[in-house]
Amino acid sequence: MKPIVVILALLTLVSACAVDPKLAEQSVLYVDVDVKRNNPTVFVQPMNAPTRPFKAVVLPFAVQQDVVNARHLSKQLTEIFANTWMQDKVFPTVFYEPTQEGLTNEQAILVARDRGADCVVTGRIGYILAGGTRSDSAISLSFEVFDVNSGQRIWSMTQAGRMDPDRSSDFILFKRENRMPQDPLWAIMATLAHDTGGTIRKWNMGQQYQSPGASSVPVSIPQDHAPPPPPKKPLQSSNLDN
Repeated sequence: MKPIVVILALLTLVSACAVDPKLAEQSVLYVDVDVKRNNPTVFVQPMNAPTRPFKAVVLPFAVQQDVVNARHLSKQLTEIFANTWMQDKVFPTVFYEPTQEGLTNEQAILVARDRGADCVVTGRIGYILAGGTRSDSAISLSFEVFDVNSGQRIWSMTQAGRMDPDRSSDFILFKRENRMPQDPLWAIMATLAHDTGGTIRKWNMGQQYQSPGASSVPVSIPQDHAPPPPPKKPLQSSNLDN
């Protein structure tokens, strides 16, 4: 009886080694591409948390690169940034003013005061690379937050991110392919806004924040003023000089 068991075991082993590992159709494993970036760099930070959460106005970030449709990209990318901050509740109220372009810091503060906000966010988009779904895409940005009561710059940050499709990898049982989003620039901008907004949200909710090496400035006590009725026509930079 024992020899029969041994023979059966050997036959099983031989048959296992004879299995053809090739498959008629290779499976594909899709992996979503992540945004590659570093932590935000903080140059200016508030010395103290506000006595109550600030309300904010966001103005279009100026595109500093010579690209086609720079003005359109400025408005669209800043809208993504502002909407992400709204969803993440960085500020309890966020106003996005797409028509207020090319303002000085003093003019930007005046717009925020007119909207009844406590701070205004201005920024610059230094680099844009739009590669679509088949090539690299990248964005670098910097922004500043001004306290409208004191006129003081209380936040200054920079960050950059990129997405690249990389190459697919073949394995015996499956093939791995990286999958880019339909709009990589949207994904990058939303990620950068989420990263930078997380720090500011904690501060705005009363948590103390200190980044080594950054300059610290005091934050004024916010003043509650009922905003005036909205103007009949959008404010222009020429109107703010009077």
